[in-house]
Amino acid sequence: MSKPLLSVCDLKVYYPVKIKNGFFNKTAYLKAVDGISFDVNEGETFGIVGESGCGKSTTGKTIVRLNTPTEGTIEFNGEDLFTKDKQKQKEFSKAIQIIFQDPYSSLDPRFTVTQIIEEPMLVHDMGNKQERHERVLALMKDVGLREDQCSKYPHEFSGGQRQRIGVARALASNPKLIVCDEPVSALDVSIQAQILNLMDDLQKKHNLTYIFISHNLSVVKHVCSRIAVMYLGNIVEVADRNGLFDHPYHPYTLALMKAIPIPDPQIQSATDALSGDVPSPLNPPNGCCFHTRCPRCMKICSEVKPKLFEKESGHFVACHLFDEESEKNYE
Repeated sequence: MSKPLLSVCDLKVYYPVKIKNGFFNKTAYLKAVDGISFDVNEGETFGIVGESGCGKSTTGKTIVRLNTPTEGTIEFNGEDLFTKDKQKQKEFSKAIQIIFQDPYSSLDPRFTVTQIIEEPMLVHDMGNKQERHERVLALMKDVGLREDQCSKYPHEFSGGQRQRIGVARALASNPKLIVCDEPVSALDVSIQAQILNLMDDLQKKHNLTYIFISHNLSVVKHVCSRIAVMYLGNIVEVADRNGLFDHPYHPYTLALMKAIPIPDPQIQSATDALSGDVPSPLNPPNGCCFHTRCPRCMKICSEVKPKLFEKESGHFVACHLFDEESEKNYE
């Protein structure tokens, strides 16, 4: 089997938080990402799903080095992404780009479309002025924008058009990997379909690898080849698209599946949705992070954190219900 393009191993991202304690402040740590591991293969679309606050966006931003890991490693093409070598850091910045969630705040309102798309080329010293301009026009054509729009500013575009500009900017440096941080969640449903189809076409044309972050399971099912399910900073299940949607194992994954809206008034919605709130990442529960809301919780779940193990070929789950080895050791 070929080596993965990106390898994340035991990644932890903690944020220090000051908490009032009498006359003094004490430092607690918000565990946004709490020891996750996964691989992304070249050419695939790897999905990360979960509720708001589960750590999926923090994971994506750490991969593009907008966050610094507290512990763990991230390797790109077998090399440490957080190396101190300045030249390597610049190469990684060129090879890994991001499409942000909000097409309104992610574009500089003072820049024209040309300046926005050209900026990554200037940072990485790509070509002369004429070559950069030609590439800007080619990228605009790729994402469905007209040449006469290159001198316009972001406020003159709709949300869908702004996201097209963001996609073109992400492509400007010829990246190998693009982190898509909920790239369509702020758009109308009809526009979402256009952007998703555009991204699929661009992936084939430019041989791109995507990490697609979303809370919308229907969208993830449509675009992703493999999917990781996150809950409270942990990965609880990883499988290919068919395996996850046809045979989900983890109780949290099952709950997410039941929450998908069904566009048929004759079919009754699920009544056994999850109860309770997600625990605070400042004080996560012991054992399995999901045990406080799990309808199938056992004693071991509140005491021992389950490991992600391979239940079937390519299908991984972190749950004591299916791990006979952990139950034997516990007994």
